[in-house]
Amino acid sequence: MSAHQSSYSPPAWCAISGDLYRRVLNREAVAVTKRDRKRGGGYRVKDALDAIHGAFHRSTGIDPYDGMAMDVRCLVLPVEPSQQWRCPVVGHRRLELIADFEIVSKQTQQAKGSMTAEDYINHCKAVVLYAERCGRLQA
Repeated sequence: MSAHQSSYSPPAWCAISGDLYRRVLNREAVAVTKRDRKRGGGYRVKDALDAIHGAFHRSTGIDPYDGMAMDVRCLVLPVEPSQQWRCPVVGHRRLELIADFEIVSKQTQQAKGSMTAEDYINHCKAVVLYAERCGRLQA
């Protein structure tokens, strides 16, 4: 591990050791870089590592789309699939295959798919309006 990597410290909301945090960062950086290279991305693992670290520190532990807390235990402990929806995951902030990430819950990442943040929010608004019109939601 380089001297620079050893300086990566977890944000307070993660409440995990520095060693575990660095392992999580490395695991995520390698995985996202590998996945994006298959799709035409060209950034380095080091770029992803730095960008993911920045995303964790910009996050408050609250999903930026639904306002619900994320469950940090998922980063270091195996959890049942039914409890994985609130796990923090790394997602692209834009549709571009560049090292620019945000931390969201697994639930949001799966629902958002490849939509931009604006498209996803507009879709959610349309879902709510439709549910209200159909009487599925009480105003």
